Amino acid sequence: MLNQTLAKFRQVPRKVCRTMWDAMPTSVAQTPLMNRTGRFLYRRFTRDTLKVQTHFTQFMRNPPLLDALKQIMARDSSSTALAVASIGCSTGAELYSLLYTLRSAMPGRTIIGVGCDLSPEVVRIAERALYAPGVPAADGALFAAGRPEIEEDEISALNGIVQQQADGTCRVRDFLRHDTSWFAADAIKDDILTSIGPQDLVLANNFMGPMDDRSAQLCLHNMMRLVKAGGYLVVDGVDLDLKTRVLRDAPFAPILTNLREIWGCDGSKQGWPWLRWGAEPIDTSEPDWRVRYTIIFQRLR
Repeated sequence: MLNQTLAKFRQVPRKVCRTMWDAMPTSVAQTPLMNRTGRFLYRRFTRDTLKVQTHFTQFMRNPPLLDALKQIMARDSSSTALAVASIGCSTGAELYSLLYTLRSAMPGRTIIGVGCDLSPEVVRIAERALYAPGVPAADGALFAAGRPEIEEDEISALNGIVQQQADGTCRVRDFLRHDTSWFAADAIKDDILTSIGPQDLVLANNFMGPMDDRSAQLCLHNMMRLVKAGGYLVVDGVDLDLKTRVLRDAPFAPILTNLREIWGCDGSKQGWPWLRWGAEPIDTSEPDWRVRYTIIFQRLR
């Protein structure tokens, strides 16, 4: 009883601060001073709480990001096959969305896709490529399922990616499943490097945030090592202090294409600084703001 009382007492400052924060006009809340205040609140009250890993994913989750990757990868005039990987791929919606975007834009180019996740259950779902509208495919998997990959009102908009079956389910189209493989692996361990091999484009989104700092740093270094020289790393949903510290002096250049649109697109990332997964507002007064807020990075060597 005493421990429960103390726990509730420790939440009082957080609740008071949040009430005051939510009452502020937007014009005040988005100033550099309040951004710095928000970062203090995040580090003090939020950063080390609510570390919940989920399989949350959906098709076409961030169209500005996919559009930026299409622009960037289309500049490569090489005729060799393009290797793209989604690490922490969950049930496959992110990788299939990327493959749809790239293969539609570059129909004559061979694009090899690979997805991997810690959970064998979601890897099997991704490989099966069959989704029931309104039902999360990852129910019963390693982590919480999150939202459905497809909602009923999204089916028509996703017609290029999925084809609705007679029973109402949606199957990913054959041209996206072709040259695409899936396997279970732990992104923190070094064997992922030999299992996948060097990639032209690596997606590493929304799975490092709930990790402890040591694990997240090991994982991020592995993701960086997966990228070929001249290739691209896409990293989101990771603690921004850790990301900045690791990438600031690394041989990776931030790519600013569609930066603000990408940063503000994902509606699931509301609630900063009170929710760990909330998106911190872009603050260009930060010395390292390009590294801090950029999601796409190019490996220089």
